Amino acid sequence: MSTSRESLSEALHSWRVTPSPDPNFRQAVWRRIAKPEGSTWPSYLRAHAATLLLASVFALGAAAYSGGAIARSKVRNERDAIVVTYLVDLDPRIQAALKP
Repeated sequence: MSTSRESLSEALHSWRVTPSPDPNFRQAVWRRIAKPEGSTWPSYLRAHAATLLLASVFALGAAAYSGGAIARSKVRNERDAIVVTYLVDLDPRIQAALKP
């Protein structure tokens, strides 16, 4: 058993792979890196339509939610100011406690 392990270890140690070099490797790499012909803005939009649509829907939803929250807060603050003003106008004695 130990002799087969040693022979396998020696065989693996001495094993070398020497692939033949591809003469067109560099040109193929630069061809893949180069901008493909016909790559325009509309073609980019068509290729990424689903992602752009999802991002637009998300941005619109976030804007609607935050705009609604800001509007509710502003309405609540204005309502409180109106209530305080109304109560002060009704009873001038509570002006010290409630200031608009």
